Amino acid sequence: MIKPDGVQRNKSSEIIKSFEARGFKLVAMKMCKPDKAHFEEHYAEHKARDFFGRLIKSIMDGPVIAMVWEGDLVIATGRKLLGATFADNREMGTLRGKYSLST
Repeated sequence: MIKPDGVQRNKSSEIIKSFEARGFKLVAMKMCKPDKAHFEEHYAEHKARDFFGRLIKSIMDGPVIAMVWEGDLVIATGRKLLGATFADNREMGTLRGKYSLST
């Protein structure tokens, strides 16, 4: 999923190209703006954390691009390609290292 800040900053094409360059096939894509209940369910594992409210607020700031990718080890490799969530752990070669402005 490309989050609202990535969509608003026109980073979608670079993110998609990065996954394609790794050999993954984009099989479905949809720009949408899911409701609060959808995101609360999506991020339910974080509900007890202090950042949960801020996370839900930021993810609802605009449309997201939901995607379905196909390929060998796409989940594990995709996570490496994305990089660490927290800024202190991000490597510059990852998508979050290149494009993320905050945790």
